[in-house]
Amino acid sequence: MGTRGYVGRPDATDPTLLHLRYVHSDAVPEYMAPTLVAIQQVTFAGDTTATVTALLSCVWAYLGADVTASNAFPAGDTPVPGVGMAIHAAPADPPITVPTHRIGELSGQWIYLLDPQTNTLTVLSTDDPANPAATYTFTEPSTTAATGGQQ
Repeated sequence: MGTRGYVGRPDATDPTLLHLRYVHSDAVPEYMAPTLVAIQQVTFAGDTTATVTALLSCVWAYLGADVTASNAFPAGDTPVPGVGMAIHAAPADPPITVPTHRIGELSGQWIYLLDPQTNTLTVLSTDDPANPAATYTFTEPSTTAATGGQQ
């Protein structure tokens, strides 16, 4: 099955709320951090707001900047080029909204928060959400390799 997680953003006006989408597999930090940086840098040319909008538009089987329209998935899921494989083509429900104090109740092991206001990616473990595992600051696409700048 793989490691499950969530991707999303803090609420623009209330930082105690998070808007999230489920990611079914490959949600380990070693894969997701560089993948999210590549999606932000390559697919969306450094536009964190556009990246978050795309990530919140679907429930994901997995994310991958290398996904193309020709990718096939046995369950009939839909490739979103440069972003990932969306679970089912039907319109998705709105993203879930979770208060930060309830992160530990989520079924996934990791949460990846992209914040357009600070231009950062924060990695949280649902086991210890008060202590970020890592924080990355997005830089200009031309100056960043697909690993981002870790703080």
